[in-house]
Amino acid sequence: MNEDHADAVRLYATALLGRPEGPWVMTGIDPEGCDLRLGSATARLPFDKPVATAEEARVELVRLVKRARDPGPAPTP
Repeated sequence: MNEDHADAVRLYATALLGRPEGPWVMTGIDPEGCDLRLGSATARLPFDKPVATAEEARVELVRLVKRARDPGPAPTP
C-alpha cells in the first residue's frame, strides 16, 4: 500500500483526517480501520463499517480514497 498507493495514504491523512501534508505511511490495518504515521505523529482512519476480509478492506480503502478526492459540494451559508 505504501509503495504503490502513497498518494492515497497521504489523502487519507490530509483530506479525510485534516492532518498536515507529508509522506504519511500506513502502519497497520484491522477490521475497524487503519493506522497512519508521519514521523512521530499518528492518526487513526476508521472504516464506516467493520471489514471481515482482505477484499472488503480493499473495497473500503478504495471508497475512502474516492471520498478524499471528491468530498462533494461545499455547504452553502
